[in-house]
Amino acid sequence: MIKLITGLCFVGSFIAFALGTFGLFRFPDPYTKMHGLGMGDTLGVGLAGLGFLILSPTWALRIKLLVILFIFWVINPTMSHLVAKAGLVHGVHPVEGTRVIKG
Repeated sequence: MIKLITGLCFVGSFIAFALGTFGLFRFPDPYTKMHGLGMGDTLGVGLAGLGFLILSPTWALRIKLLVILFIFWVINPTMSHLVAKAGLVHGVHPVEGTRVIKG
């Protein structure tokens, strides 16, 4: 049963990464591409981490994996936001019809 659950986690992780990569080629502007990749990466790493957590033999390894997942979940969305903000500041415009919230 554990092998089935971890297999589903790893397949879900692969699908999330694949959909994020597909969004890189299909979305129209850098901001939507970055959003798709950021969401795909976060979900993909989360599912892979969950699979590794289930398979890990010791609590020390589980705690290390949780710390790595926490750091990734904090850094990935923050860096995506900062890169998008830098793009707006330097004049990279989104596609026509996109609403930009100034702030």
